[in-house]
Order: sequence, then structure tokens, then C-alpha cells
Amino acid sequence: MISKTMKNLIIFYAVLAILNLIGLGFINAKYILLADIILIALTVFYYYPAIGLYLMIFLYPFSGWQLTSGSINLPYADLVALMLFIAVALKIIVKIIVGEETFKNILKNNFPGALFAGLFFLAGFLSLINVDFRLSSIKYLLRPMVFFYLMFIVLPYYVIKDKAVFKRALYVFLFSGLVVAGLGFLSVVFPQGANINLHRAVPYALAGFNLIVGNQNAIAEILIAVLPLAMLLFLLTDKIKERGWYVLAGIFFCLIILMTFSRAGWLALMVELLVLYFIQRRHLVNRYVLAAIIFVVLLSLLILYFAIWQNIDWIQTSNANRLLLSHISLAAFWEHPFIGHGPNTFQDVVARTFVYTVEFGEPLDSHGFVQKLMVETGAFGLLTFLLLLGSIAKKIWREFAIAKNGRVRTMISCLIVLLFGLITFEFFSTSYYLAAMWLPLGVALVGSKLYAK
Repeated sequence: MISKTMKNLIIFYAVLAILNLIGLGFINAKYILLADIILIALTVFYYYPAIGLYLMIFLYPFSGWQLTSGSINLPYADLVALMLFIAVALKIIVKIIVGEETFKNILKNNFPGALFAGLFFLAGFLSLINVDFRLSSIKYLLRPMVFFYLMFIVLPYYVIKDKAVFKRALYVFLFSGLVVAGLGFLSVVFPQGANINLHRAVPYALAGFNLIVGNQNAIAEILIAVLPLAMLLFLLTDKIKERGWYVLAGIFFCLIILMTFSRAGWLALMVELLVLYFIQRRHLVNRYVLAAIIFVVLLSLLILYFAIWQNIDWIQTSNANRLLLSHISLAAFWEHPFIGHGPNTFQDVVARTFVYTVEFGEPLDSHGFVQKLMVETGAFGLLTFLLLLGSIAKKIWREFAIAKNGRVRTMISCLIVLLFGLITFEFFSTSYYLAAMWLPLGVALVGSKLYAK
């Protein structure tokens, strides 16, 4: 028997097909096709928002897969997120009109960390005072600064209503992670371009097209998020064969992270392992054990750094670059310490520094959210951003604390591991406003709530 939803869709698509036939006589076919794609996506996402979420998760690692037209440069993951957001907003409006929902309940139940997110957006808005040309900064404030919260925190929180949807989302994360890791493995076996003599995991171009924009960090960043989710899938099944596959996937992810030779990736992986150890063995860890572990880890990192990385030319150049960026950031911070120079001004500030342009040429965006926020939104923006992250961490930890079942606690600990791994990585990366950081956090946040129940 056909459901009411399916009947509505059939009627809508039949009417759309008739309108297409009529429109072909006086409208360019490509515009009709574009309109059809948008309308079909919106209707599907309206009735089945989980499909939009799965598609968004599948696409989020592939930032090289973009819609480009003139000045528009939009990753398809962001495009899907935007259409899903419109469909969900329409659905909420309809529910409010017919009395199924109230605006107050929608705000209360689907906007985690809303207070600190609002204060962070306020910090970005106030920082516009110090921007000479405000249009580009206003655009940057809306996307990606407001965009990341609405699309990658609020949407998953609203769409994922039960454990079945959450688990399917984990499967999609795992599949995307395997594709990313597979591309990294291909680059190790069949090096390309500048890496022809260097066997390391970097984005691999298929038929001349690179799905993953960036360098080795782009691969490590995705796998740092997917690895704890593979661990969670391991815990969610009792089937021995399935568990074996998840173990192999986790080992594969770890190997590819190591083969990226990404310093941020290695550090984030070590942090994830340490956080997992402390959560599972916290009753055995006193201050002396903690001090000893920290000392051994720091000593190991120093030995590894001076034995391997310090003697590599491009590492030395990268270190000098980041050190100079830190000096520039600190000096720029003291010029406007409270509200900063304005959104999307970091590269302009660096470009005005003659020493940097002489030494390194074209200015880069900040590799780390601390420098970025210090310069662009000042102490107010940095503090509110940290409070937003802290509120998410607090919510996940609270769900961990109230969970009575030991296995559930172990599952939520995987999400805590993901949180710390991503935050560690973003101390050295440029994805602090992008899906690579926030989409896994949004899914983790709602997952911890579901399983704590």
C-alpha cells in the first residue's frame, strides 16, 4: 500500500513533469534541469531529511568536488547542507502553523550551545567596526562563521531522531573514510606529481581530478574523526565477523594517518589514544601517573621531532612560516585586543607584513583557530568560540556521566575521543569553520544524547 508521503511525491513529480513539457518551448533546457534538481532535492529532503544528512556526510571529505560558477565556489557537501536546511526550515514552519510544534520548543530542543554560538556571532559582528571594506567580511561572517553552526550542529541535532538514523550515519562516515584512506593508500603505492619520489599518503587524483583539496593534512583530518566512529561501530555489534572488519578498518585508518607524516595527524592520534586510556583507566590514574605519562609523551615527541622531522627542509620552512605567523598574530592582536580586525582579515594583516611576503610570498590563512580568532575577532571571539566548544564537550561528558551501563559509557567515550582529536588537529589546521571539524562533532553530540537514554 502506498503511503500518504509517497502519494504526495508522485503527484508533485507528475505536475513537475507536465510543467517541464510546457516550459521546454520557451525556457532553456539546462535551466529547467537545474530547477528540477533543486525542487526534487527539496521535496525528498522535506519528507526524508535523513537522506540529505547521509549525502552530506558522504560528500564532506571531498572539498575538491565543488559547484563553480563565476565567483561562486561551493563544495557539494555545503550545497546539500543548504538545501537540507531550507527543506527542514519549511517543515518546521508548517509544523508551527498546524500546531504540531512551537517556536519555543524548536529553539529549546535543537540549538545546542546556542548562547555561546550567539555570543560568537556577536563577536564577529562587532569586529566589523574595524573593517574598511565590509562586504567581504559580512559574507564571511554569514558563511562560514554562522553557516557551520546551523548546518553542521543544528541540522544533525534536528534530523537524527533515533539510533537507527545515527547508526546509518556512522556507516556513511565509515564509507567516506575508507574512500579517503584508499586514495591516500594509492598515493603511497603510485606517487604523483611533486610526490613522485616520495611515498606518503596525500590526496590522489583520479583521471586528473582530485576529490580532496589540500595536502596530507586533509587526509589525516578526516581519518582522525572517522577512526573513533569505527571503534563505536565495533561496539554497536555483537557479530564477530563484523567486529573483525571494523578492527581492520581501524588499523587501516591508523596506518594511513601515520603514512601521511602529518605532524598534526600524529599528535591528534596520540591525544585520542591517551584520552581513551584516561577515560577507561581513570580510576587508576593519580597525579603522579598522569605527570609520568605526560613527561614520557612529551619526551617521545621531542625525540621523534629531532630525529625525523627537524632535518627535513620543508619541515624547517614550515616551522619558520608558522613561527613568523605567530609573531604577526600576536602583534595584530594587541592592535585590536577586544574585538579584532574583522572577519576574513587575517591574510590581509599578514600581507601587510613585509618580512613575511619577502620570505614566503603569498600570505596564507591561519593554521590554527587560536591565531585566526585572536586577529579577526579578538579576545571576545576567541573566548566565545572556546566556550562553544566547551559547551559541546560538557554535553557529551554529561551524557557519559549519567549513563549507567558500562558498554554505553565505552561507546560515548569514543565520541569524547573524537572531540579531543578534532580540537587538537584544529590547533594546527584551517578547517575550524568547515564541515571537516563540525559535522562529526554535530553527529557525535546527538549520538551521545541518544545512547545516554
